[in-house]
Amino acid sequence: MPSMQPSAMAFKMVQDTSDPHEGPRLLVVPFGFKTEASGAGLGIGATYSGWPQKQAIVGGAAWKTFDKTDAIYLNLTDFQLPFAKRFFVMVHGFDSSYDNMVSYASGSGGSGNSSGEKDFYKGHGWDQWVEGELTYVLPWGPFGDDLIHTYTTNRGLLTEGSVYKGTYDPSESGRSYFKIKPYYRHRWYRESTPSNGSVETGGVRFTLEYDNTDFTYDPSEGSKTMLRLYQGVDTGKSDAWTGVEFDFSKYWELGESSWFSKQVLAFNFWTVDTPSWNERDNGSVTGASPYFMGAALGGYTRQRGYPFYRFHDKAAINYAVEYRVMPKWNPLGTFNWFKWWEVVPFAEVGRVAPYWSPLELHGDMKVSAGVGLRVMILNSVLRLDMAGSSEGANVWAMINQTF
Repeated sequence: MPSMQPSAMAFKMVQDTSDPHEGPRLLVVPFGFKTEASGAGLGIGATYSGWPQKQAIVGGAAWKTFDKTDAIYLNLTDFQLPFAKRFFVMVHGFDSSYDNMVSYASGSGGSGNSSGEKDFYKGHGWDQWVEGELTYVLPWGPFGDDLIHTYTTNRGLLTEGSVYKGTYDPSESGRSYFKIKPYYRHRWYRESTPSNGSVETGGVRFTLEYDNTDFTYDPSEGSKTMLRLYQGVDTGKSDAWTGVEFDFSKYWELGESSWFSKQVLAFNFWTVDTPSWNERDNGSVTGASPYFMGAALGGYTRQRGYPFYRFHDKAAINYAVEYRVMPKWNPLGTFNWFKWWEVVPFAEVGRVAPYWSPLELHGDMKVSAGVGLRVMILNSVLRLDMAGSSEGANVWAMINQTF
């Protein structure tokens, strides 16, 4: 299943000197994909940037697979509140129906690190969610009241407007945000049983984020740091729960070569713990996160060689590295809307565990590896990742860099 979910690149605009177009712009992109969970399918995505405000984006996607999966996604991002200029709003929602929706958490052995590849439940199901996000641009840093930062590019390559000032100091380099994101999600099956019953969850996420990269759309240097607190509520179909997440990415510019105009080594470290998770003597668990949130691995972001939510437990860790190379040869160089393309070999190691421990989390780790294709069309980065693991392979189509 592809995703059109926006990443943390809000409140920024790109002005490309090679493209004289001004004003709102429509981008429509057809795509194909194949995953173990939803099979092969076709879809179409669209964004309308510059409306209803110059930095805002309205977008969405719809897709259908050959095994009767249907989905639609809609979003509004980067809308600045006119009465509170430091606040920006994002709203997006997703509705889908699967003829063969897979849940590893509903298998007889659960979805822990040692769970079996074939230990899952599959049946006709539905997945619905809606999220909002209110972001406050923190007042410290070198950019003052420059709330909507503008990057200047040429053929999609940054020429002016770097946010990174060469130091890891929020008062001198980068931009910082505080985000509040309420969410609601419901997953259920047509043939509901106690083992695969409806999971309905809601709550709020609080995030402190420090973007200290030169160019958020395609970083070449600097880093990103994120600390997040989850607080889920008791809905009657899922427990109240608390989770803590840390995410750090670092980028190194390796320079150009005779073949490549840019080479970047990108690294990501991610970990999460669920302090509310409590396993009783009789084996029952209270305060656990839903299997599709918290300490979950598998899908288009982490452990891309595994299906969505393949592994889930109280704690998790994941390391990822990508080698992003941009060929000098541009097959569509005469078109203003096509800026560049990248070939991206990548590898990941990670695991879930019943408690957070460096020793436990670094033993018997899962491995994913593959290659991605990234293209910048207008001001959007489109991504196609092909990844394999010991349990098969997946192809993921989406927008934005992985991290």
